[in-house]
Amino acid sequence: SSIHCIRLPTHPWGSFGSALATMAAQPSMQAATDPKTELNHFCQRYCQRPVTKADISYTTNKFGNQYQSIVKLDCIQGQEYAGHLCLNQKEAEKSAAEQAVMAFRPQMASLPPPASKDPKKKKERPRLTPAELAAKKAKQAEEGENPAVTPKTKLNALVMKIAKRYLQKGETIYETKTYAGGGHQATVQLKALPGEWGNRVWAGHVSSTKQKAEQSAAEIALKQISEDSEMVAEAAKPKGAGKGKGKGKGKGFGFMWAGWDWNMMWGAPSGPNLPRERVTEAALTGEVVEWKDSFGWVKAESTIDHPSAKQRDGKLYVSKKDITSGTMALGCKVSFQVYKDAQGLGAEEVQVL
Repeated sequence: SSIHCIRLPTHPWGSFGSALATMAAQPSMQAATDPKTELNHFCQRYCQRPVTKADISYTTNKFGNQYQSIVKLDCIQGQEYAGHLCLNQKEAEKSAAEQAVMAFRPQMASLPPPASKDPKKKKERPRLTPAELAAKKAKQAEEGENPAVTPKTKLNALVMKIAKRYLQKGETIYETKTYAGGGHQATVQLKALPGEWGNRVWAGHVSSTKQKAEQSAAEIALKQISEDSEMVAEAAKPKGAGKGKGKGKGKGFGFMWAGWDWNMMWGAPSGPNLPRERVTEAALTGEVVEWKDSFGWVKAESTIDHPSAKQRDGKLYVSKKDITSGTMALGCKVSFQVYKDAQGLGAEEVQVL
């Protein structure tokens, strides 16, 4: 490739005279836009993609007390432009960039504006009337629709329930492959899961975008994990009740979320505020097996006749608001009524004996 501007010779009056001649010959550098920035923007529009350091490179040489830079545009057939002699390297690079900008000025005017600023490409969403907006909100409320609840958010929440902790960076790994003919396919690995589950990799369907590909992989992983009985049981255990062995094979379909309520995460009633249904007619007695200031677990001395009685190893959830008398402590005897809500069985009207 050829260099389009050649170096000015050293001025016969010495360095001072050379500096004066350089300043007189050099175009004004006080433009509103930095020449290097303007050149970067032009290359992005010309190539229709972001440019990198490999696309635009500067080489600077020192001549006495002055500097001259050459800018090479590998993104535009490797063309090179030399700037004027300057008093420092920074100004020399700006001068080289300015020479390139001047050379491409006619092409800049003919290029279309950036896509984000092209008014023709803006898609205006149809505005809903107040009645249509109210109907849409009512439908979302009726169906429990929440756009923030995606397969990826559901998968993260389920893995946290199984691991009994927050996930660390690098424990959920998404990798996406882009095919030459178009389309993206993603895989996901969940290292926080116990046993062999942490080594599994789930692949999603080929999708039109990277984001959709990741959601597809998350959806397939979520489906397999939620269909494994051991993983579901591990997710239902309270924190500190032990770790799962991860031996499930993830087979079968038709899993119902076993009391796991995703709306709990998004402002809906949760814990002691969920709707209840009384199970027992007479009070039972039992023992406090775990207590954490504001909530805990009790275990009844007698068998509870209910399909959910075996969940959590027979332990019943107790909120501080359901204690009617006495001070709760580990090992103390209590009497209580049993209720059922979306999360399982719990104890209310609790009295310390």
